[in-house]
Amino acid sequence: MPDAPPSRLVYDTLLVTSLNDVYKPAVIPRVTGLGLGAALLAELVLSAHLTVWSDKGVDLLIYDERYRPPEDSLALWLIEHLRAERTSLPVNDWLEFLAATDIYTKTAEHMVMVGLMVRTEYRTRWRQRTETAYEAADALIANAPLSRLRRYMSTSDNWIPVQDVFLTALTDAVGLSKPLYTQMPSSAREYAAKHRQALPAPLRALLGHLAAAVADTATTRGY
Repeated sequence: MPDAPPSRLVYDTLLVTSLNDVYKPAVIPRVTGLGLGAALLAELVLSAHLTVWSDKGVDLLIYDERYRPPEDSLALWLIEHLRAERTSLPVNDWLEFLAATDIYTKTAEHMVMVGLMVRTEYRTRWRQRTETAYEAADALIANAPLSRLRRYMSTSDNWIPVQDVFLTALTDAVGLSKPLYTQMPSSAREYAAKHRQALPAPLRALLGHLAAAVADTATTRGY
C-alpha cells in the first residue's frame, strides 16, 4: 500500500477554507489568501527560519540567516522574497503581499503534485474562456483537517500538536467558527482559547495580525 500523501499546515488551511465546494469556497478569495499566507509564515516560524520581533510596537518578520533555506519550493519562494528586502517588514505587509500573489494557486499546485488535490479545467458559459479549478482528491482528504480539529475539542485531549492549535485559531480567525464549533461541547471554545494562549509568542502575533486583516476586509469590502 503506498504511503499517504503528506499534509502540512498550509495544505490543511486550503482545505478548511474551501470546505464547502471548490466552485463556491467557504470564504472569499482574499480571506483564503490571508489564511494561507499566515499558515505559510507559521510553518517557517516553526522550522525556525523566521521569527517575529517587536520593534517600537511594530511586529517585524525576521529571517534567520543561520539556517539553510528550506528545500520546499513554496517556502523557498517566500524566503527569497524576504531575503530580497533590504530591511525587515511588518507582518501585516507580508500578509497583504501573500494575499495579493495568488498563493491559493501556488499551494493548490503543490497539493496536486503530492496527490492531495486534482486540477480540472472547464469552459465558462458566459465568458467563453477556460478556467482552472482545484478540488480535493477525495472526500476523506477534503474533510480530514476540520474533522481532526473537531475530534480534539469533542474529547478535550490534553495534548494537541502546535500546528493544529494554530489551525484551530486560524479557522476561527477567517470566519469559520460555525463549522468548527457547531454541536461541540460548551467547553470547546474555552479549550481552544487555552491552547492558543500556550502558543509561542510569534505564532500568537501572526494570528493577531491575521484576525485584524480579516476584520479590515469585512469592514472595507463588505465581507
